[in-house]
Amino acid sequence: MTPQQDSDHDPKRRRLLRRAATVAVGGAGAGVAAAVGLPGPAQAAPGDDLVLGTTNDAGTASTTLLHDAGQPPLHLANSSGAPLRLVPGTPAHPDLISAAPGTVAVDQERGMYVRGPDTGTSGYVWTSEWATTSVAVPPTRVLDTRDVNLRRNLVSGALDANGRLQPGMPVVLALDAYVRDGYAVKGNVTVVGMTGAGVLTVWGSGARPATSTVNWSTAGTILSNFLFSQLGAFGSFRSVLTLQATASPTHVIVDMTSLLVGHPHQVLLKDEG
Repeated sequence: MTPQQDSDHDPKRRRLLRRAATVAVGGAGAGVAAAVGLPGPAQAAPGDDLVLGTTNDAGTASTTLLHDAGQPPLHLANSSGAPLRLVPGTPAHPDLISAAPGTVAVDQERGMYVRGPDTGTSGYVWTSEWATTSVAVPPTRVLDTRDVNLRRNLVSGALDANGRLQPGMPVVLALDAYVRDGYAVKGNVTVVGMTGAGVLTVWGSGARPATSTVNWSTAGTILSNFLFSQLGAFGSFRSVLTLQATASPTHVIVDMTSLLVGHPHQVLLKDEG
């Protein structure tokens, strides 16, 4: 009995694919459908070549698209929709728990899910759509209200005649020089030179939360606290912190040690050591 030739390695089939300018693939698990440079569907039946402009049903068998090195790139496109859509079946968003192993799907919240050989190996793919990574940066002083040169990142709000935060008056600190569209910042915040008891709150943007970052009970103390805050937006600035003191004026120092971003390339501050 003559063994059947593996259609995935048939040179005639590879030549046909090399000539294709456009391929759209769909329907994995029920056969792979492709439109190759011509209107109308085309499928490769088991053992057959991919024939342009015709329909063949591969059944449950898989179809592999090969591309030889040194040839023009294989361009996947769909003029009426997404460039490439791989769907294990219908509906477009299958029940991921019961989907076939190997299923890759995007849910309604734009999370990408991979179904492994069992539920213990299934899970969401780590993407910048929803996940973050913490990038340590050289400890950097981004604000010191005692120093006019370290107040340059303040983009909104007014300090008193001595450069201190005024009670009930928020100021906005822009970190856009250090990060592009950052999610959050880690570091330390210090209060010094206060005139009496008070509270400092640090947050991203919007309405002031009913929380405190640093509390102090007397004048003339120096207090520091760890800072981990979401970054917000203000006008054209996309990575800001808002600071507000209550009860008494105070100087504030902010030292940054880490930035949370979707991708490390968003961090503009580089270690020069």
